[in-house]
Amino acid sequence: MEVCSIILSAGKGSRMFSDIPKPLHLISGKTILERVIDANRSANIKKCIIVIPEKCEAFEDICNDFETVVQKTPKGTGDAVKKASNLLKNFTGIILVCFGDTPFLTSETFKRVIKAFENETKLVITGFKKFEKNNYGKIIFSTKNEPIEIIEQKDAEVSDINSDFCNGGVMAIHSSEIDQLDKIQENLITKEFYLTDLVKILNKQKKKISFIEIKKEEIIGINNQVDLSIAEKISQNLLRRNAMLKGVKLIDPETIFINHDTKFGKDVVIHPNVVFGHNVIIEASVEIKSFSHLEKCKVESGSIIGPFARIRENSVIGKNSKIGNFVEIKKSKLLEEVKVNHLSYIGDSEIGSSTNIGAGTITCNYDGKNKQKTKIGKNSFVGSNSTIIAPINIGENVTMGAGSTFNKDIPDNTLSIGRAYQINKKKK
Repeated sequence: MEVCSIILSAGKGSRMFSDIPKPLHLISGKTILERVIDANRSANIKKCIIVIPEKCEAFEDICNDFETVVQKTPKGTGDAVKKASNLLKNFTGIILVCFGDTPFLTSETFKRVIKAFENETKLVITGFKKFEKNNYGKIIFSTKNEPIEIIEQKDAEVSDINSDFCNGGVMAIHSSEIDQLDKIQENLITKEFYLTDLVKILNKQKKKISFIEIKKEEIIGINNQVDLSIAEKISQNLLRRNAMLKGVKLIDPETIFINHDTKFGKDVVIHPNVVFGHNVIIEASVEIKSFSHLEKCKVESGSIIGPFARIRENSVIGKNSKIGNFVEIKKSKLLEEVKVNHLSYIGDSEIGSSTNIGAGTITCNYDGKNKQKTKIGKNSFVGSNSTIIAPINIGENVTMGAGSTFNKDIPDNTLSIGRAYQINKKKK
């Protein structure tokens, strides 16, 4: 049976106090909405409609591959699904509805919901057990243990609710019942149209409604910055656990922050207080010491990074290289066994194998308009406190005197010194 997913992402998210739409906030480097989309894809749901707010270009990149519907005025979940259903006039199958602010939904749950459509089932709802006081809608069951209604917490007195199950949010409707959306009436209190009213509507028509219990951790919603921080912690714990189970040694896991796309080889050792940004690849037997920050880079096997190192975008650190304390590498390729041990900035550079960069070295890559390249050949030695002004080509087996400024090419097998003569005068 064909399946189409409707992802509801048009809410204002006013409690976030942010100009960023709620579904586009990041958790471990990936937006909440992307996480929901990924779960749909993993469940092999190929057709997807995303309901988005009006005048919000920020959704464009994420929603490029999908149909979108604009909900100009947020009038509730029933209104949002009805607007999306206008694109489903000729669709026959299952319409799965989920929310764009629930980052931990799994493909397994979606598959279970879809599988529940058998024996004339027209609607499938989900729920979870939560006994303590909360704001989730409550699922009411008949004496035969069949779902007959969902009551929103804000619409009922506590005494009216006799249920251990809270609404899980994920719902699926058979396309044959899509016209039932027209029967949802505006809520007198909130002036919204609740999709959950479908349960009562279909129950009165004696149509089959199925219920699936899911884990409450899956439907954690993000409503404010506190929720976002809790979700980040959950995500980080999952990423750390997964890394350690694959052989990465995290000396103090809770202080290490991993991006969703970070890749590790075997026998990697990560010291406390290390941060990984987007698109980092760490090969086998790499050691990353404390207070280092890496983003959009690759560190090849056997290298040592840090402490207090920053490896920036488009950088490759070659095999068995050493990047030491207070060193920043940006848009540079270092071949194997390169050493940059202290207090240096290497930008827009190519460094040959077995070259040693002395403390305090700076590649001056910006001329005020453009970034220029520095090339240094293999087996060369750059003395401490050197200033290298790009564009410049430095050959192989070159020795560069400490305390120098270099702005001319240096051929192979050369000793080069670029500093003023020292003058000593007696005091009068």
